[in-house]
Amino acid sequence: MKNILIIPGTTDLNRGDQTLLWESIEVAKNIYSDSNIFLYESGVNDKEKYLQRRQTVKKGFVFLERILQHPRRYDINTKVGYSTSTMLRWGVISIWDMMRTSMLLSRIKVVRQFGYKLLSKIQKYTYDTIASLDLVIVKGGGFLHSYGKIRDAYLMYYFLFDIKLAQRLNKKVVILPNSIGPLKNTIARSIVKKVLKKCVFVSTRENVSQAFVSQKLKINNFVSPDLGFYQKASDDDFKDELVSLGVDFTRTRVALTLRPYRFDGTKNASELFEKYITEMTRLVSLLTDNGIQVSLVKHTLGPSAHEDDTIALNEVYEKLENKSSVIIVGNENWDCQQLQKVYSYYDFLIGTRFHSVIYALNMKVPCIAIAYGGNKSYGIMKDIGVEQYVVPIENVSSEKIFELLEQLRASKEEYINKLEKYQAKLVNERKNLIYNIKQRI
Repeated sequence: MKNILIIPGTTDLNRGDQTLLWESIEVAKNIYSDSNIFLYESGVNDKEKYLQRRQTVKKGFVFLERILQHPRRYDINTKVGYSTSTMLRWGVISIWDMMRTSMLLSRIKVVRQFGYKLLSKIQKYTYDTIASLDLVIVKGGGFLHSYGKIRDAYLMYYFLFDIKLAQRLNKKVVILPNSIGPLKNTIARSIVKKVLKKCVFVSTRENVSQAFVSQKLKINNFVSPDLGFYQKASDDDFKDELVSLGVDFTRTRVALTLRPYRFDGTKNASELFEKYITEMTRLVSLLTDNGIQVSLVKHTLGPSAHEDDTIALNEVYEKLENKSSVIIVGNENWDCQQLQKVYSYYDFLIGTRFHSVIYALNMKVPCIAIAYGGNKSYGIMKDIGVEQYVVPIENVSSEKIFELLEQLRASKEEYINKLEKYQAKLVNERKNLIYNIKQRI
């Protein structure tokens, strides 16, 4: 039996992340049919850990504690942004964390042994488990991007530490389809390049990232669709539940997903966030004034305020003068497959959460994507052939999105045809991904 660890951490509160984990597990099973799969914990206390794995734990996996943990582990963050004092406190914690954990990455055996002694009993168990692995898999997603901030170098160290540790212990590392870039911080780019070069297999999930990795980082990589496109929707019927919430199936229905985005890398983050909320409020009003019913859908519920969509949804809802054609839809007990089924009941989706876009596309619901955080939104929509329906979050405009929706309503059939052509290639794309991974391990 082969031992496999899938990283980074697990969080059921972020349905997109849950999808990527569950589909990465399926890939792992295809690579080694007889395998023992370990997953990483997320959360900094028992309550967070429970909430972030309660649906995944039912699948019967063993969870490991991270050796390098987030510096927020001593805080309870309830705000979208971070104060200067919080950042300074986290900076001090990060420096200490880096000093301790970097010993485990040393080429000198005695230094590694000393670093091992500094670990807790639980962390030693994680280290020993990694030492026994046959393969480390980095699940699909998009976490390798930086915007030129001073903290970017540490963020890359934090995100890549487990890969670096596995490589130090001579373990093979496979990168499943990720969006990578931009990397505007020179040190961060150097760290990413060095780590990716040592991986036995690197894959990207769209052609924009593929070009960045091959041309800018000089690393060969295999392009393959986001693993979310392989997710099957639940067989559950949610129509009665949606009707009870107020969804009117006699009208045009638009689902809208938002997020409390921090606008990392900008000098006027708070102003940009306020503009985003204001424009989305105006958009909802434009839609309802034109007879469209809008559902504000809670796609992601945490773990931090930065990831809790309820914050952004409530801000928009409270700003609305007329709430009669707007409802808030969400259930913390829905998993990713159930939420995908929920999106199937809508005519269109306007999504800031890109996996809400993927879920809707899986159900052949045309979408407009609001792009943030790297190459994923534009890159994937470009691969499908509908990149004109992407709006950058920094320049979001209610009038522009409403105009795009009108265009989409007029060319819905063309949009669906492009989507179906993309979907027709998915089965072979997945087979090719598995085949190429097996060739390199």
